[in-house]
Amino acid sequence: MARHGGGGSSSGDSSPPPGSPDSTTSTTSNPFSDRHEISPPPSPNPFSDFYAVSDNGSAMSLDNLDWQAQNLDNLGDGLATTSTNLGSHQATAEAYGAFGSMIASPLNTTISQGADTTKAAADAAANAAQKVRDSAETMRTTDSAITDDLNSIGQDNDVYQGPPGSSGGRPEGGDHRPGDTDGRPTDGQGDTVPPPPDVPGDGPMSPPPNATPMPNPDPRPIGDRIGDIRQQLGVNNDVGAVVVPTGNRPDGRPYTLDTPVMDLPPENRHGLTPEQQGMTLGEMMGYPPDLMADPDFAGTPAKDALDMQGGGAYNGDSNLLMLDDQHNDNATLMHEVGHARQNEHGFNNHNAQNTLLEYQNVLINENAHHGANGNPPRLSYQPPSGQPQTDWNGLRDYIQGNTVTVGGQQLTMNPAQRDQSLVLFNQIEQLTGPGGPYAGNGAQVRDNLIKEFFAKEKQLQG
Repeated sequence: MARHGGGGSSSGDSSPPPGSPDSTTSTTSNPFSDRHEISPPPSPNPFSDFYAVSDNGSAMSLDNLDWQAQNLDNLGDGLATTSTNLGSHQATAEAYGAFGSMIASPLNTTISQGADTTKAAADAAANAAQKVRDSAETMRTTDSAITDDLNSIGQDNDVYQGPPGSSGGRPEGGDHRPGDTDGRPTDGQGDTVPPPPDVPGDGPMSPPPNATPMPNPDPRPIGDRIGDIRQQLGVNNDVGAVVVPTGNRPDGRPYTLDTPVMDLPPENRHGLTPEQQGMTLGEMMGYPPDLMADPDFAGTPAKDALDMQGGGAYNGDSNLLMLDDQHNDNATLMHEVGHARQNEHGFNNHNAQNTLLEYQNVLINENAHHGANGNPPRLSYQPPSGQPQTDWNGLRDYIQGNTVTVGGQQLTMNPAQRDQSLVLFNQIEQLTGPGGPYAGNGAQVRDNLIKEFFAKEKQLQG
């Protein structure tokens, strides 16, 4: 994600893409935006911050089905309350003076119809919640049957049982009595189950190993600067990059979403795959084919789409970052390549909550650049106004699965993002707690994070 949300302005009389991110009546969600939009993108989009079941492979997770059922219950309860409130309001002729008899009757009819429609929606939500629960119960029954079948299978001597002398994963030496598993789990037949393999990203990320000063402005090509930043951050893989000009093409037209990426000046492209070289800018941003087939939409200046993302974003699935040339500075590059570092360590928007990703990236990666260049560190990302919705311990409880009520809306964290989010949370706690490098501003950083975290959660689950 870009370092700063919003900002910038459109030039000329070009129109922004349909569906402003600040509009509650948006019919088209911009897949490049990390602002608080109302609805998720119309199709899975690799640049999106929004949680989508199809994005993270958790569609058949039992925890996820239970979570979805609870959300449907909450929706149904809200609609039922709305229906009751609508039905209790009836207009009287006296309230409208001489024309009261003409106004009250059709108005009451409209109110009743609205109440009936809302009640039908509430019933539909309740039915959907029950169907989700039925599916979850079927999965539990199936899983239990499979587990029973597996547990009834004895050890197969033809299956690899570990290296010679390992006794099938049991420790060598000492007396190993029947039933004695030394505290390790068994497979149901008394055989020791080997421990699971290590998973990348289970530990906190260390500070960048080689942060050094960088000139500003920096005239070097973007590929050279990315190579420098990769070395500073300890990023192993190259990161592709596209810099979208905010000016016009040689023919006087702006660079629009249907512009082939290879039409950009060579210095605005770095490390693209052959497939990416054949894309338009809109395709590279993840806009779906039906939108790109609309000439008006496809003719939108690409800089306007990036402007709604704060000037740039990082796509972990393709290890690609996109910037406009107004945000092609080293601090922004450090932030975006910092997301590539997170990705290599096993943290991404599929398995971790976006606000925690952004804050950890700012505190660990981007601020290393600021420190090396003598600039003050950033202490927030895009915090909304108001008071924190809970305290720091309440945020931890929420990440671990507890429900939190914000503005009358019950929120429960996506189960697929809890584990890695807790790793990020714990590192931010160390950084902002006693003895940490941000201890002096720890309370401010935490309050900012909590406010933005629940604003994002409320928008995702709304």
